[in-house]
Amino acid sequence: MKQKIVIGKKITKVDVIKSFVITNIYALILVVVLTGMIFPAFNIKQEIKIVLIILLFIIVWIFIIPVIGSTQRLEVSNESIKYYHVKGMWNQFKEIIHVFNNREEKPIFNIPLNQIKNTTISYRLTLGGYGLKGYTIVLTFLLKDYSVVRFVPFNTINGENKLYLDILKCLQENGIMIIDQYKLMDKLNLSNQEMLNYINEIEDRK
Repeated sequence: MKQKIVIGKKITKVDVIKSFVITNIYALILVVVLTGMIFPAFNIKQEIKIVLIILLFIIVWIFIIPVIGSTQRLEVSNESIKYYHVKGMWNQFKEIIHVFNNREEKPIFNIPLNQIKNTTISYRLTLGGYGLKGYTIVLTFLLKDYSVVRFVPFNTINGENKLYLDILKCLQENGIMIIDQYKLMDKLNLSNQEMLNYINEIEDRK
């Protein structure tokens, strides 16, 4: 049976427009703060005010808009594994332009399943805001030419663990051996917090 399992999200025109609107709302709030509180306090000339406001919008767009194009996506089917991710601020900005031009994405790697010797599932601990611990599931593909390809997501969104389980089952059904040193595959039906507790137990035993 033909299937496609996707971890991550493909960026769309709606996503770009929504992010653009939200970004400009924040920029406008900053403009209100500048014109209502900061500019009067320093008696800044009108010409300088205009220049500073323009610079504010440019800076916001430079640093925020490329982030919209930095999405990450792994697609697994019965034929291949494809990974999409755009690196670099300029390339991420161009990716946004490509979305509106309906240009086809190019994966970073596109591996036929018949070229994969085995797949290893492991984890990586992460540290978020306020020192909160987290984890990401890591998939490492050993190819038949003995080269290695690794998929390390930015983070693990609640509910994505089951998608990893679906991917591993798909690979097994296509004759690919799964190496699971930490017995993670059996735990992928757990919630994110339960999974994190299990990983912490592994770390405590090391």
